[in-house]
Amino acid sequence: MRLLFWLGLVILVILALKKKAQPPATRSGNPERPLNPENAGSQNAASAENMVCCAHCQIYLPASEAVQRAGQVYCSQEHADLA
Repeated sequence: MRLLFWLGLVILVILALKKKAQPPATRSGNPERPLNPENAGSQNAASAENMVCCAHCQIYLPASEAVQRAGQVYCSQEHADLA
């Protein structure tokens, strides 16, 4: 039983050392470019879009996909027709 404990402990230490020795994380789309948390926020903020809520079903959707009628916002033409 002690042998299994020590063997498991050695394996965990080896795995931890291997994980620590790995290179920094990269983006999945561009492996040459390392992930930079300072740039990641600015890129997401630039491509973010306002979200609006459907007056009929209360689902949130991007403003560019919304249907507006009589001052209300709807997720589809069918919901706009129901109002």
